[in-house]
This record gives sequence, structure tokens and C-alpha cells, in this order.
Amino acid sequence: MIGYVRRVDAPPPAGAEKPAGAEKPAGAEERKVRAARRFGRIGLLMTIGWMLLVPFSMAWSGWPMPPYVAALVGLFLAALGLHVWRIRALTRSPGLPAPTWFMIVTPAVALGLSLLGLAGGPGGFVWSLITGILLGDVVGGLRARWTAVWVVSAVAVVFGAAYLITTATLDVSLGLPAAAFFAGMAAFFVGTMWTLDVERLWWLKAVIDMDDSRRTAAELATARERLRLADDLHDILGHALEVVAFKSELAARLQDVDHARARAEMEEVQHVARESLTEVRALVRTTRDTDIAAELAGARAVLGSAGVALDVRGDPASVDAPARAVLGRVLREAMTNILRHAQPRHCTIEIGPRRLLVINDGALPVNGGAGTGLAGLSRYLDEHDGSLDVGAEGDGRFRLEAVLPDPAR
Repeated sequence: MIGYVRRVDAPPPAGAEKPAGAEKPAGAEERKVRAARRFGRIGLLMTIGWMLLVPFSMAWSGWPMPPYVAALVGLFLAALGLHVWRIRALTRSPGLPAPTWFMIVTPAVALGLSLLGLAGGPGGFVWSLITGILLGDVVGGLRARWTAVWVVSAVAVVFGAAYLITTATLDVSLGLPAAAFFAGMAAFFVGTMWTLDVERLWWLKAVIDMDDSRRTAAELATARERLRLADDLHDILGHALEVVAFKSELAARLQDVDHARARAEMEEVQHVARESLTEVRALVRTTRDTDIAAELAGARAVLGSAGVALDVRGDPASVDAPARAVLGRVLREAMTNILRHAQPRHCTIEIGPRRLLVINDGALPVNGGAGTGLAGLSRYLDEHDGSLDVGAEGDGRFRLEAVLPDPAR
């Protein structure tokens, strides 16, 4: 018996219309991925623009007291460098968690910007906008649970520390509500601006993951089609060569005792060879079909030449149209198995609307266990929601039964 993998549907002939929803050309998918990466770079420019807006707004409204200017400029440049490095890394490898050093340095820089900005003056809460962006760089690539932990913790720490700083530095006449307002604005920026990074990079990762899935599906489809062709070639040639070998051996034995019959057997060899060549060409054109009536006629001829008594019960015409090709394939495999692994004297074939039973005697022991044919045939029937039952019945008899489900069920 032969067969390696499940059969898959053959591709449509050249020139045939593709069904709705057919896979788009790889070039279109490549353009989508490039566009996603391009928008990722555009998003990087946007966040850099938001970060640059903070020092420009400070220059417009007035910088804080001189002791804080140098520290804020240094922290801002460090934040800008950290953000660009992280976004470039995530654009190349979406979903990649930040390294340990980044997880330590970036929160320190971000918190320093928020607290120093508020210490320098009431309007310094806008520096927390940069803190929120850096928070997005930190949580990018983390699981949702850890992202929530980081965001909630950052908002709480910034609000608490900002409230303490503003109450200590604000004019007493403004009161605690003003301190709570400025601290709340700082916490608001931290709790919202991180989404600029995370949402953009999430969409980029989703597009690239979908493209990777498409590539994998295309590679699997190609591999399955190659295995299908190998399976069918082995099916055609394996059966044909078994028949050719059997009839050639028979003709050689009959040459001296019955020259006319030996000649007839050799003509049958030629017919089988030409028929197999036709099937191989049809396979290349993906138009090959196996019909149970044709396979039954071939089985009669082969077993009749071998002197095997064949008992057929049932009519191939009674087989449902969708099952004719499937059961035809099963019958061909059964005949190949008989020629290869048995020396039968009697064979029984029972045919039903969606059932095929083949029983033969003279089964020979198979060296090395069962081959790949029965396993391949079982997988083939699994693909059609059918079942295969095989095994020895005693006294050298071997039973093979294939059953397909009722389409109405």
C-alpha cells in the first residue's frame, strides 16, 4: 500500500477565475508591511514633535529658576535619545521587551523630568508629557498585566510626589486645591501619553504577525501540494508497476506453453503502461480522477489474469457521486496491496452507496511491520470524514473496509 499525506484540493487550472477572497499577491502584502513600518516611523516623528513641544512651551512661558534649567535640559536630551533608540528597536522587532538597563534608566529619567519640572514652577507639569511617552517605551512588549502594573504605579508615584513638591513650593495663598490640580495634570499626562507608543506599535506588530502568518500558510500550502503530487505519483506508478511486474512474470512463464496468451499479457502490459502515462499527464494538469467503476474493471482484469476468483457484491452505479472517486482510490490501493502482500486464490469485493469492503485470502506476513500505505489511506479518508478498518481475520484472510459518512447527516 502507498500514500503519504492527506490529499488537498487541487489548484484551479490556468486561466480559471479565482474565488472571492482568494489570497492576494505577495507584492500587495509586502506593500502593506512596508506601509505599516513607514507609519511607525511617522509616529516616531510625531512623538518627537510632542517632546520638543515641551521645551519650546517653556521657552515661551518662561523657564524655571536657573538651578533647574541645566538638569532639565540634560534629562530632556537623555529622554530624547532613549525614546529614539527604543522606537527604532521596536520597529525592527515589534513586541520585543526592553532590556534590563533600559527598564532602570528610563523610569529614573522620566520621574526626574516630572519632579524637577514641577519644582521649577507651577507650569512645570507639562514635563510629565515626556514622562508619559517614556512610560510607553518601557511597557512596550510587556504583557497586559504588567503593563497595567507599570501604568498604575507610575501614575500613583507621579501624583504623590508631585503633590508633595507642589505643596512645598507653591505660594501658600493658592492653597491645596491648586497643588492637587497641578499634581493631577502631571499624573494625567503620565497616564495617557504612553498610549501614543503602545497603540502604534501594537498595530505595527499585528500587521507584521499577519504577514508572517500569511507566509507560513503559503509555505504550508506549497508543501502540502508537493506531497499531494508525490502521493498521487506513487499511487499511479506503484499500482502500474505492480501490474506490469505481475503480467510480465506471467507472460514469461506462459511463453513456452501458451504463446498466444503470453502475447496477450504483454499487450496488456503495454496498455497499462500507456494508461499510467496518461494518468501522469492528467495529474500534471490536475484533472486526474479515479472512478470506482473503472477501478473495478481493472481489478477484474488483473485478478482474472492471476487466476484469482473474484466475487463482486453490489453495483458500482449505486455509489453516490461524491464517493465514487474516494472509493475508487481505496479500491486501487486495495488491489496494489493484494498484488504486493498476498498470494490470493479468492477475493471478495462488496460495494455500497458509501462503503467498500475488500477481503482476500493468502495474505503474507509483512517484514518490518505495516508500510506507509495503510496510514496514508487512513489519512486520506480522514480528510473526507471517512473511516478505514483493516486487519487480519484469520486463516490468511485480510480485510479492508472503507466507510464514508452520509452527506445528509
